[in-house]
Amino acid sequence: MKDIKDKLQDYYTDLTKIFETENHSPKLLHKQNKIRKKENEELLTGIIVVFLIISILLSFGYYFLVLAPNQEEFNNLKQEKINRVNSLLVEDENHNKEAIISEIERCDTTESLENFDVDAMAYPILKNTLLEQLNQYKDKYNRVEVRTDNSTDIMNVNNATNYINSKDSSTLSAVSIEPVDSVIVPLSINRKQAASGLISVGNVVDIYNTNTYSQDESQNMENQSNNDTLTQSYTTKIVGGSTVVSILRSKDSASINQNLELSESPKNRNLSQSSTLDVQQILSSKAAGTYDDKQIKILLDDYGTRLSNYERTSNIGELDVEYIIMLEVPRDSVEYLINNMDNIILTIPTYDAPSWVKL
Repeated sequence: MKDIKDKLQDYYTDLTKIFETENHSPKLLHKQNKIRKKENEELLTGIIVVFLIISILLSFGYYFLVLAPNQEEFNNLKQEKINRVNSLLVEDENHNKEAIISEIERCDTTESLENFDVDAMAYPILKNTLLEQLNQYKDKYNRVEVRTDNSTDIMNVNNATNYINSKDSSTLSAVSIEPVDSVIVPLSINRKQAASGLISVGNVVDIYNTNTYSQDESQNMENQSNNDTLTQSYTTKIVGGSTVVSILRSKDSASINQNLELSESPKNRNLSQSSTLDVQQILSSKAAGTYDDKQIKILLDDYGTRLSNYERTSNIGELDVEYIIMLEVPRDSVEYLINNMDNIILTIPTYDAPSWVKL
C-alpha cells in the first residue's frame, strides 16, 4: 500500500516538472497555443466592444451637441429664406419664385444660405413687373392707380415710374398697379382741412385721415385709485394724387362792406358814406339777366381764387371760412371719405405743387 502511494506521489512530481519546464512536445504546444489564442481572442473582443461603446457614446454626443443644433439652424435658415421669397413674390406668374426656391434648396451649408440675398434677386423681378403694368393699365390721361397696403394714389406714369425706382423690394412687394377707377366727390371742410384754402382748380392733393381715441388707465398708488384718460391720435394716408375739380368758398367771403368819411371846411362838416357789395347777390342778378356780362366780368372772374392768393401774399385771411371742394378720388375710397369728412386733411404733395410753392 505504501508503495502505491509513493508511486502516485512520484507521478505527480514528474507531471508538475513537465509543465514547469520547457517542453516541446507537439500535443502540449498545441494545447498551450490554443489556450493563449482563446485568451487573445477574448482580450481583442473586449477591446472591440469597449471601442464600439466609446464610439457610440461619442457619436451620440456629437449628434446631440453639435450636429443636431447645426442642422436645426440650417433648416430654420433655409425655411426663413423660402418664406421671404413667398412674401416678396406673392403674385408671381412667371415661375421666378420657384426658380429662386430651387437655388435655395441647392445651398448645402449655413454659410452659403447666409450669403444668399433673396431681396437682391427679387428686386428686379418686382420692379420690372410693376413698370410693365404701368404701360398696360394707363388711361387716356397717362395715369394709373398705385395701390399700397393702406392707400391709393392716382399718378401719371412718370411720377409712378420715379416712385417705383425709389423703393426697395419690401415696399414694392406691397405695391400693385391698376387702371384708374375714380369718381368726383364733394367734401365740406374748413380752411385748415382745405390746405389752408390755398389750393385752386387743377391742383393735386393728398388726403389724410386723423383719428383720436381715448384709453382709460387705472393706477393704484397707496391704496388710492386714480383714473386717467389717455387721448392718442394717429394719422394715415387715405388717397393720393386727387385732382381738385372745383372749389366753392362760403358766402361770408362774398360780402364787402366799405365806409367812407369826409370832412368839409370851413363849415367843419363831417360826411360819412357806407356801401355794401354782396358778390352772391350780383351772381344772382347776373343769372337773372339783370347785369351785362361785360359789366361784372372783371369783378367775378376767379374772385375766390384771387381772394385766396391775396390772402396768401399778404399773410392775412379769414380763418373760419368753409369750403365745398369737388375732388377726383378712387371709387373704393368714396364711402370712407364721406363718413369721415370731419377728420380729413388735404395736403399738397411737393412733386406736383402749385407754381407759387418755392422750396
